[in-house]
Amino acid sequence: IMEEYDDLSAGPTEDGALDLSHNTWTVFPEELTQFSKTLTYLNMKNCRLTQIPECISCLALLQSLDVSLNQIDYIDKGIGQCIRLRSLNVSRNRLNSLPSQLSKCVMLEKI
Repeated sequence: IMEEYDDLSAGPTEDGALDLSHNTWTVFPEELTQFSKTLTYLNMKNCRLTQIPECISCLALLQSLDVSLNQIDYIDKGIGQCIRLRSLNVSRNRLNSLPSQLSKCVMLEKI
């Protein structure tokens, strides 16, 4: 089943924000990698995501990621490539642990 990614067609706002919250997506859209040079704030709160895949590593400019209120049980180590990440909200998920590579995100202030 192809998931609907219509919200992606517009892309991030001028300040680099993309609000994809309250969707029914179960898969983190790899299409987000096309915004790797502009995306700084990503809100995917309250979707049905089950994991954050390796393609997250392409979003090197990302400063804020909100994936709270999902069903995530896995975050790929590629998140360590998001070295500008300041805020990561993974609350209300099914995570038992976070990847050790998050330690590479030295600007991270809030988890």
